[in-house]
Order: sequence, then C-alpha cells, then structure tokens
Amino acid sequence: MPPPDSVSFRRLLAWSFGPCVPAWAVLAGLVVFAGLDGVAALVGAVVVFLLMVALVFGRLADFDRLIRYAEESLLDPDTAPPELTRSATAQRLLTAIAALRKLWTERREAAAGLARSGQDILDSLPDPLILIDRRRRILSANVAAGELFDMDRTAQRLAGRDLASVIRDPKVLEAADQALQQDRKGTIQFTLPSPVEHTFAALVVPLPVAHADGTAAIVALYDQTERLKTESMRADFVANASHELRTPLAAVLGFIETLQGPARDDAEARDKFLDIMLKQANRMTRLIDDLLSLSRIELREHTRPTQAVDLEAIIRAAVELLDRLAKERHSTIIVDIAPDVPAVIGDTGELGQVLHNLLGNAIKYGGDGGKVEITVALSDFRPPAMQGKGPCVRMSVRDSGEGIPREHLPRLTERFYRIDTARSRSLGGTGLGLAIVKHIVNRHRGAMTIDSEIGKGSVFSVYLPPALERTMVRAAS
Repeated sequence: MPPPDSVSFRRLLAWSFGPCVPAWAVLAGLVVFAGLDGVAALVGAVVVFLLMVALVFGRLADFDRLIRYAEESLLDPDTAPPELTRSATAQRLLTAIAALRKLWTERREAAAGLARSGQDILDSLPDPLILIDRRRRILSANVAAGELFDMDRTAQRLAGRDLASVIRDPKVLEAADQALQQDRKGTIQFTLPSPVEHTFAALVVPLPVAHADGTAAIVALYDQTERLKTESMRADFVANASHELRTPLAAVLGFIETLQGPARDDAEARDKFLDIMLKQANRMTRLIDDLLSLSRIELREHTRPTQAVDLEAIIRAAVELLDRLAKERHSTIIVDIAPDVPAVIGDTGELGQVLHNLLGNAIKYGGDGGKVEITVALSDFRPPAMQGKGPCVRMSVRDSGEGIPREHLPRLTERFYRIDTARSRSLGGTGLGLAIVKHIVNRHRGAMTIDSEIGKGSVFSVYLPPALERTMVRAAS
C-alpha cells in the first residue's frame, strides 16, 4: 500500500463516495419495500463503503503518482516515471504520456535544430539583418549586425535593445514605424559616422508573426560605401584624366599657333617651343600608356598569376634600366637580397613594372645625391590584408628624401593623387604609378605598406607569396 500522505484524503472520499451511491440506494429500497432490517442495511452500507475505499485507494494512489509525475515533468523533463502497480488504466495512461513526451521532445529538438540552422544561415550572410517587434525592440540579429555595431563581435547583446539606440538615423526609425504600423515596405539610405564612415541602404520589410506582439519587421542593411566610392572615383578619374590631358594639349596647341604666327621666322623661339612641345607630348604619351596599363591590370586583377619568378633577375633588370636616371640625379642604388629568399608567384613583366615605379619614385623624390636601398628577405610578418598564412617575401624600396606627411599616406595609391602637383609634373609623374603598383600587388594576392618619417625618407614594402605556397596548395587540391 502506498503511504497515507501519498493520496489526498478529500480526493479519496470524493472518489469513494460516488460509486457507493447506487449500492446505498438499493439497500434503502430494500429497507422501505422489502422490510430489510435497518441495522443490517446500515452495516451493509458501511461494508460497501469500506470495500469501495479499499478498491479506490490503490488505484487512486497510481493516478496520484501519475498526476505528480506530469506536474514535475513540466519543471524537469528528465523526471523518472513512477511505478504503477494497482491500475491498468493508469499504466496505459502512463504509456501514452511517455509516448507523447517522447514525441514532444523529438519535435522540440527538431524545432530547436531548425531554429539553430536558420540562425546559422543568417549568421553566414555577409549583410547585417535585424528583426524588430512592433515596439521597435530588437528580437534577434545575425553576426554581421553584431560586428557592425561592435557588440563584442556578437549579435546577442543587440537583443532586447531599442532600434533607436543602435541606429540613430531618423529616416531608418521612420521607415521602421511605417513598416510596423502601416504594413509598408521602405528603402532608405543612411550613414553611420563611426568608427569608420559607412553608407548603407536599409530595406525594412513588415513580417506577420504569430506572437503576442502582433507584427514584426526585418531590417536588412546593404553596405553601399564601396559602390559609392567607386562611382565617385570613376567620376573623379574622368575629370582628372581629361584635366591631365587638357593641360599639355592646350600648351601644344598654343605653341603651334605661336609658331604659325608671330614666331614663324624666330629660330630661337621655334627651338624653345619645339622642346617644350616634345616634353608635353611625352607627358601625354606617358599618361596614356599608364592609363592603358592600369586598365589592362584591372581587367586581369581577379586572375592570379601561376608562374614562379626570380625577384633577383627582375631587380637587376630594373636597376640597369634606371641606371641613367640614377646617374643624372647622382643617386646610389644599393641592392641587398638575402640568400634564402625563394622564388615568388608572379608575372615577370608586372613585377618589373612595380619595381620600376617604386625605384623611379625613390630616385626622383630622394633628392640629388640620395641613397636608394632595395632589400629582399623572407618575412615572418604577413600583413592582415594578405591572404594565407606563414612566411612571405618582402621587397622594400627605401629612399633618403624629405619624407611624406602621415596624413597623405592613406591616399597615395589613389589615381592622380599628388602631394605636390607642380613638382610631380616637373619630374614627369602622371599620378598613376602607385595606383598601378596597388592593383598589380592585389592581382598577385600580396600587400603593400608605406612607412615614412619627415626628414628621414620613406619605405615602400611589397609582400608577395612564395612559390612554395602555390605548390603546397596544388598538392593539397
């Protein structure tokens, strides 16, 4: 028998009294109509009640254990099922509950797995996504959103916050309100000023959801910074290229008109003007050559070179080619190539162009009588912008010039960007040399760094993957 406190006394009376009523009614009828002795009828009624209590008590204990098991399972899904010994009905009910519990657990795990898979899919998307409720409170977000808003590089800290505390742009908040209250989809453009200015297109779409808050909306952010910068650079490029060509072309046309007019018979002026016209024509030629070269490199930038090339041979050829310029500027070129430097993955012509541009700039801007050092060595440091891991080959060109102010360093590889326009033009620069270097290095899956200090010169370093790295990749594939 189960312990007395395992069954509610009131429940016992309730369950026992009901089944006794028919028997008591029969005994009462026998007393009234058949003359049954009242004492005997009373004794019979008591016996019936006691038998019913004994019958119900064991089965009620099983049902009571079953009820408590169901209640405890709500708090602890791992609660062990009770042992039921008196009631077959209770045992069948326990079996049904166990099957239902198993089915519920499987569906709960499937739903949780589906939710995790959905979150994993959202987290794998590169664009930030934020789900908000009708009160503009963030319900969830993906990893890209957490990284964008610098929430410890995770989206968990975004949940529960108001959208206005994350994106303070009024246009975004207005679009969110329209989506939540008027069921209207909206697209707007806004700018996040910090930590680095980014321009985003925000798509706010209302979503009908089955929860207490009614509706929700998803805010999808698409980074437009690179596209807008590209469009701006393209417009600047057209304007700058036309300006760069217009200046020497106007000079040539002016000198031609002068030679055809007042200076027709002036031999001295003719020789002077022809010399200037030749320089301007050469300048336009160099500009066109650099523009064509830059266009060709950009077309092939997505295709990585596959050949192993020897940097020493490229360096020797570039030094020999620029030997005349170095002598004119009274510059000394020092080459230092470490003995353990491996070949690199690259294109001989393009790497020669890189070295020609860097070495030419070092000679031109290093000052008369300056020293230019070319060093090549294996480096354990690999810039973050460079793909892969492990050592790489570093080729550095150092000059002893005036140095470059730090505020100019990030923009040196932009097209037509010059620190001193007049000086650059006087030295024959087109403003495209470092832009060409940058794109060639990108095609080679390398990286370039620029260090400079006023009064101590500048160092342009190019990092390239060794040929061994390409061999290992091929073997692995």
